[in-house]
Amino acid sequence: MTAYVVFVALFVAAYCVQRDGLEAVFLKVWIPIFLYIPFAFTAHIPLVPIRTFSQAAIVPIMVALFKEKGHLIRFGRLEILLALYVLLRVAADFSSRGYKDAQNYAFYMLSCLIGPYLMGHYIIHSRRMDIKTAKMFVLIFLTFFPMFLYEAKFWVNPIFKIMSPLFPDAFSGLSIRYGLARTAGTFEHPILACILVVAVYRMHRWLSWVGAWKDAQQGWLGKIQGWLKPFPFSFATQISIVLVIMAIMTISRGPWIGGIAAAVLVAAGNLKNRKQALIIVCLLFVVGGIGGKLALDAYITPGEGQVMAEEAQTMLYRKVMVERYTEFLVERMWTGWGLTTVPTIKGMESIDNAFFLMALQHGVLAPLLFAIIFVYAIVSQVVFGLKSPVGTAPLGFSFAGIYLMCFIAFASVYMGAQTEPLLFLLLGWGEGMKSRKPESDSPGMPAAAPQASHGFRRVLN
Repeated sequence: MTAYVVFVALFVAAYCVQRDGLEAVFLKVWIPIFLYIPFAFTAHIPLVPIRTFSQAAIVPIMVALFKEKGHLIRFGRLEILLALYVLLRVAADFSSRGYKDAQNYAFYMLSCLIGPYLMGHYIIHSRRMDIKTAKMFVLIFLTFFPMFLYEAKFWVNPIFKIMSPLFPDAFSGLSIRYGLARTAGTFEHPILACILVVAVYRMHRWLSWVGAWKDAQQGWLGKIQGWLKPFPFSFATQISIVLVIMAIMTISRGPWIGGIAAAVLVAAGNLKNRKQALIIVCLLFVVGGIGGKLALDAYITPGEGQVMAEEAQTMLYRKVMVERYTEFLVERMWTGWGLTTVPTIKGMESIDNAFFLMALQHGVLAPLLFAIIFVYAIVSQVVFGLKSPVGTAPLGFSFAGIYLMCFIAFASVYMGAQTEPLLFLLLGWGEGMKSRKPESDSPGMPAAAPQASHGFRRVLN
């Protein structure tokens, strides 16, 4: 019964959306609930598909969004791809697990993927909301920093420690490497935590480039800015240092590599000759990818009499895991085994590759379509960023960098907890941004009116 506390989020969101409106409830209710409360805290109530606090909070927001902005919603290329992706995975799950489980999974897809996409597209509708949303993410992660320090010392996140009595079946995602606790925060796994940290770091860097940190901050950001005044460096640099330390504390190589690739791509967008820089970046990625593959093969192939390092053993596990599970994939290549009914191999219960796991769950077309969504999102944001005036920092390149980082990182971990909804929120945010009228990069700019995205017209043409 204690797990029914998840429905508090629904009533809080419903009250706030009536009192304060969509923007306020999105910034001050949904984002904090989404980030602060782990997805591992779930309620399982017969005939009720709501499981998490985040799902509960989004229900009244979606009702208000369709009521206020339903006439603005259009189907463009990305929306069609997302609809096909959801239908494909739900249909495959239905064929493997039956109606009841597929119904719950369909609600998950609508509340944790399509819902965040629509919020990103239609609530973050102006440069003012771009800045407010990015600042909210940064603020919350600044408050996570002392929790990361606590977790590193006591091997448990304080939010898990406080709330776990209400959810006795929840797990904290503790992982040890080099005798140290790899901090996972409220995100169940250190790699997932690092993905979130790197994504927020990219938002923070964009805020720095548009001058959002130069003035005195308001609210809790202002309080934190005041507390950090005695320390050296500017407020923007202090935030960068905190986020980098948090990423290091996760000890997660996949997001680190993805973060470096994202930084290189974003840097190309800030240069004067962006097209030339992009050509160089693409060549670097090709050469780096080939070199990295050769180095990895050599690293996980020890010579005679050599003892393989712990890191090499982890990488070798992923390689062998894919080889062993391929026979299951071949057996049900098109429909998969179902979200929770994939056969397991003893000693290899962890399938540390989101794309391969997706293929096992719902067939090879699911990761193929997901990859197409990724490629479309990256390319379209780069093309959009190229249109920005020289000397500005295009937000499109920052989004493309985050997508690229996620694509790389998901090859080393499952796509779980808050990572998938965040990705779809960013997809909607980026897609909605492309349909706006041009705005100044000044953080003090007034809000622009939301613009309808005439995606249907583009598709039919």
